Amino acid sequence: MIKSAKSSVEMGKTMDKNSAKELLSFHSGRNSDIHNPKWENGFLGSLRPFRGELYKENFMEVMECLKALKEEFAAETIEKDIVADVVAITHLSRAWASPDGMLVYNHILTEEQEKHLLVWADIIESCFMYLLDGDEEDAFSDYEDYLEDEYF
Repeated sequence: MIKSAKSSVEMGKTMDKNSAKELLSFHSGRNSDIHNPKWENGFLGSLRPFRGELYKENFMEVMECLKALKEEFAAETIEKDIVADVVAITHLSRAWASPDGMLVYNHILTEEQEKHLLVWADIIESCFMYLLDGDEEDAFSDYEDYLEDEYF
């Protein structure tokens, strides 16, 4: 099942850079505050252990973090932690959803969940790549298509 709930960004709240960095660190599981519910229920935290549901709002929050940090990606130097958070989310999602990955090998994900998780990783990675190239115009096009149900 893929659960969809209103995230704070969906409800019209904007995110500042520091909040985006912190939220991204929770979604990647790299934040040291492991007792914070966002660590356990964030993008990667919700996959280990997997409790049967993917959360669309986690994907949306990661994308909103990238939007809030787009100027950071255009800079000559980028904070290592931001890059490590994005790479952790995309790499581990793919690794865990690969045929030999813990979520697929153990038959924990449905085919639909696997498809969505891999698409989310692709969209995040594509956005990240475009932002690193300074192409804000194309960076969020796949995400916008996804939100408009035009991605699949």
